[in-house]
Amino acid sequence: MKTKPAESIIPRRTGLPWLACALAAVATVAPAQAQTTYSETVLHSFSSALRGAYLYGGVVGDGAGNLYGTASSGGTDGLGILFKVDAAGRQTVLYNFVGVGGPYAGAIRDATGNFYGTTPFGGIGWGTVYKVDAAGQETDIHTFSQYDGANPYAGVIRDAAGNLYGTTYSGGAHDWGVVYKLDAAGNYTLMYSFTGGADGGSPYGGLTLDSAGNLYGTTQLGGAGYSPAGAGVVFKVDAAGHETVLYTFTGGADGGNPQAGVIRDSAGNLYGTAELGGTAASGVVYKLDHAGQYTVLHNFAGGFDGALPYAGVIIDAAGNLYGTTIYGGTGNAGVVYKVTKTGQETVLYAFTGGADGGVPYAGLIRDSAGNLYGTTYQGGSGNVGVVYKVDAAGHQRVLYSLPGAPSGSSPGAGVIRGPEGNTYGTTISGGAGNAGVVYKLDATRYETVLYSFSGGADGGNPSSGVIRDPSGNLYGTTDSSRVIYSDNPACGVVYRLDPTGHETVLHTFTCGADGAFPEGGLTRDSAGNLYGTTYSGGAAGQGVVYKLDTAGNLTVLYSFTGKADGGRSTAGVIRDSAGNLYGTTTYGGVTSSISAGWGVVYKLDTTGHETVLYAFTGGADGGGPYHAGLVRDPAGNLYGTTFHGGTSGAGVVFKVDPAGNETVLYSFTGGADGGAPTGGLLRDSAGNLYGTANTGVVYKVDPAGNETVLYTFTGGTDGNQPVAGVIQDSAGNLFGTTYQGGRNGTGVVFKLTPP
Repeated sequence: MKTKPAESIIPRRTGLPWLACALAAVATVAPAQAQTTYSETVLHSFSSALRGAYLYGGVVGDGAGNLYGTASSGGTDGLGILFKVDAAGRQTVLYNFVGVGGPYAGAIRDATGNFYGTTPFGGIGWGTVYKVDAAGQETDIHTFSQYDGANPYAGVIRDAAGNLYGTTYSGGAHDWGVVYKLDAAGNYTLMYSFTGGADGGSPYGGLTLDSAGNLYGTTQLGGAGYSPAGAGVVFKVDAAGHETVLYTFTGGADGGNPQAGVIRDSAGNLYGTAELGGTAASGVVYKLDHAGQYTVLHNFAGGFDGALPYAGVIIDAAGNLYGTTIYGGTGNAGVVYKVTKTGQETVLYAFTGGADGGVPYAGLIRDSAGNLYGTTYQGGSGNVGVVYKVDAAGHQRVLYSLPGAPSGSSPGAGVIRGPEGNTYGTTISGGAGNAGVVYKLDATRYETVLYSFSGGADGGNPSSGVIRDPSGNLYGTTDSSRVIYSDNPACGVVYRLDPTGHETVLHTFTCGADGAFPEGGLTRDSAGNLYGTTYSGGAAGQGVVYKLDTAGNLTVLYSFTGKADGGRSTAGVIRDSAGNLYGTTTYGGVTSSISAGWGVVYKLDTTGHETVLYAFTGGADGGGPYHAGLVRDPAGNLYGTTFHGGTSGAGVVFKVDPAGNETVLYSFTGGADGGAPTGGLLRDSAGNLYGTANTGVVYKVDPAGNETVLYTFTGGTDGNQPVAGVIQDSAGNLFGTTYQGGRNGTGVVFKLTPP
């Protein structure tokens, strides 16, 4: 005989990671990789900073005062963005990177508004050269295959004919990187493959082009006579692909391991930085004249003058050089510096690592007034970087501070779709108060946080989703609230969110007779009344079914005893045309004691009279319909899922007819077919049922009880633990969420497309 699990084994969800505890109580087998018949699109990965995060690359400007750059992380897929910051400090996301990897280097822009750049891990994993046109349409101009180069950390340069030139860090004939050319038609030429020996290896920085078509750059490693890998070289590659080593770093007082490329003046002199080496081992600024004479212009001392010049330099008409270091300065968060042609260094600005930014990996650009512009990798309001300006007097101004990740995380409920094509839902955590959010995804997959819960009087940690009225208002519940009544804990709220994102708390639960912890969602009738359930509270502390009218008056329609009538409802209710309500409880169904039993399916008529339609035994018929509500067909049959029970103990899909007879339509094995379903079901006009199983599948059960696995999650970027049900559009696409997985491990919104 099966033993009823103690109530503590399946804990009440309060916005905490309840699911791991619940699954640990179920003996399920990880599903094998079943063949999928539906294809998945991840519409959104939660906690990906939508405005971008971590600025490795610098910015470019146009004549109107706009700045353009890339972020290596964030965006709708967590893979970075291409962005614009206008003269007023307003940011626009021009493109969200998708696929395998995002950009490290900044982008360049042509006269017609097209952008060109690289991703070091995109394409088939070895990197891409991309173009984003003025309309935001992205094209991969070239996808690296490793043999023709791999991992282009540096960006590209462009000549007057539209040819692009760049380097890759690895790949090529010897796997030490290459110099490449892409013509205006996208034809690729591998100009030079480094051997990692005397000719250098692993070029991390970009290139400089002269009027004769010669290319100049650096390698981070390689060089004659130095082991084990060398300290790098300065090289020239001519238009025919012949390489000449112009200088070999020793890694000593002359510097070594340059991360950045070089610039060239009108006399043919080259200037650059070496991140390491120098007299204080904190890097150098150097000059290499046209005759090959190498001079260290400045040795960084590693203190207030800066340390580790990761980026290269720019030059003004007087021959002064400008650049950044990633450490050093008064705040040890990097500096913006100037070095005269005689080698005199001035720190123009020292970052604090706070609101002003910190760790500027990228170099600078300069306008005609002498203002400098750049980015930082960290610091700012979200600690994920800023775009800044430093004027000629050394005054710094943050032009835009990336806000970080206001997005929610860990969606415990599914989604709804609006008539305009937007998708709406909630997350249990994340947001400004880390108490969950209500979000919207538009047709372009861009997320807007409509409301961020504080965890205070406005509620927090919503494990249920939202419903929407014809005016666009959203309604939902939160599991907790920190409004204190006497010595009662936080007990949850019912809220309304108008189309502008303004929240109104319609009811705050007291943990008393009105109930506590409304984990299930809401149902709304044509008059605007809302119906729902609570997990606890009520006369016996076992939860209630309630009605909330449009004036905010709450009526308890039924208070569970936790015995034969059921108790601890974690799902909402559905309503028929006569006003009867139907739902499930997780516990109850026996008369012996409170919170025993495996739960019930119940009906509540308009007078508040409850009828138990079916009480689960926890055996082959299933047990514990946890957080899974019901669907009802025109004949009055009810359909749902249980978390436990069935022939393998991994849950069932069931049907209960109007007379209270239960039929198990499908019993999960906990293997490739899935197991431990907590979400409810979707029923189509043909009688097929669609749902999710926590062990990682989306499934269909036909009227004859045959199950088909439509998609099996890998547990990686495609999502993990789909705890809620799915919805379907007119084209047959399914939409839902996963509690975990995704780019950031905190869940996704997904779309499944039929074959």
